[in-house]
Formats: sequence, C-alpha cells, structure tokens
Amino acid sequence: MNTHVQQVVSDYFNGPLKLQSAFPFVAEALGTALIAVTGSYSIGTFNETSDLDLELILPDERYLALVDRAGGVQHLWVHDGDHRPLMDIKMRPLSWLQARLNGSDPEVLWIYRHAVAIQDREQVLPQLLHDAAKRFHLTLPDLIKQAYKDFRTGVTVEAAREPLGKSIMMNRTIESALALPFLVRNEPYPYPKWKRFWLNNSHEQGAEIVTLCEQWIAGNPVYRTLRNVMDSILTEAGYRDLTTHFWRKA
Repeated sequence: MNTHVQQVVSDYFNGPLKLQSAFPFVAEALGTALIAVTGSYSIGTFNETSDLDLELILPDERYLALVDRAGGVQHLWVHDGDHRPLMDIKMRPLSWLQARLNGSDPEVLWIYRHAVAIQDREQVLPQLLHDAAKRFHLTLPDLIKQAYKDFRTGVTVEAAREPLGKSIMMNRTIESALALPFLVRNEPYPYPKWKRFWLNNSHEQGAEIVTLCEQWIAGNPVYRTLRNVMDSILTEAGYRDLTTHFWRKA
C-alpha cells in the first residue's frame, strides 16, 4: 500500500503539479519538508471518488518565509479537482502539527499513526508520535471513564421528551460505543467515518457492536443488549469496577 501511495504522489509531483500556481513554492519546500499522506489513501480505504490528502510540514521559519513570498497561505495550497485522484496539498508549519499532537485527542493520534510518510529525513513524525502516545496513555483512564459516562446516557434516551435531545443522547451513546473497544485495548480510535470499517476489521466483537448501533438508529430497542456487550468488554479488560459502580465512580 505504501509503495502504491508513494508512486501516485511521485507521478503527480513529476507531472500535473507543475501546472499549478503553487508549484514553485511546493518545489522549494520539498528539500526540507516532512511529507505525509493522511486520509483514506493512507489506510487503504480509498475508492474512485477519494481525495488524496497530502501535508507538507516545514520548520516554522521556512514556512513563514514562503507564506510571505507567496502573498498568503492560500497561495501555498493545491486543490487539483481536475486530477484523479483529486489532489489536496496543504503546507503547514511544524508548530501546527506539534499542536495537533500535543493534546490527548485519540483521533488525531490515530490519524498520524496511520499516515504514510513519503519523506521524513529528520525522523520528525516518529518522535512526535512517541510523545503523543505517552500523553495519550497518561489520560487514558479519564478518557475511558468519560466515554463510558457518555455511553450510559443511552439509559435515558427512551425517556427523552424532545426529539432533538433524544437524537443528541443517542448519537453520543453510539459514538462512545464505537470508541470504547479501542480505548480499553489502550489504542486511539479512528475518525468517525472510519470507525465502522475499522471496528469491523479489528475487534472480535466489532461486527456485533456495529450491527447493534445500526439497529438502534433504525428504531429497534437494543440498547440493553448493547450495554451488556459493552460491559462485558470493559469487564474483560479489567474495568468491572467502573461498570458496577458507574454512578458513584463516574
């Protein structure tokens, strides 16, 4: 997969990119940039309609100098809708990537763990990911407690009087149901549109969880079954106390 992605990027850089107005600035950045592909092309879920998302990460000083010469950050970006796949190239400062990974957001960590590094001469990304993983594990107990708290809002969904409130609580419950199996395995979880695919393919009970969530959205009263599945997963991972004393602990 990495070889295929690298070839697609190489072919674009050596041909169609030269017709883009941002080409001189991209070409100048290539010598020092961390170049990473994110999105569906980095995880192998792309199809004929997928965009190829490419990030060029530069030292802040070099990035600011390019922005100044280009006359604005918008002149450093490429959105080539005539190419297939559509090429979406963003140039960013290193501080931007550091800020994204400095938090404890599991989705951000997951995205960059699965990024394809086309070029990383200084091995910047592995170190950033190492530091981000350490922060993620420090906050993991709190993330699990909050996710389980959000999941248990499903208890009151049927009693909700307002359709909007009911929908909000159901969505929160489902989001947590799709995230908790990852968290209790000490893993970050994917961006929402990939949760279903990734859970189906990476967790022994993933297909069951996804099916129950889909049935609930369709109006079937399956929350109790879904809660039993989720509690069993947490109990097996050593979180029995959380599920047993939820209202007191969380």
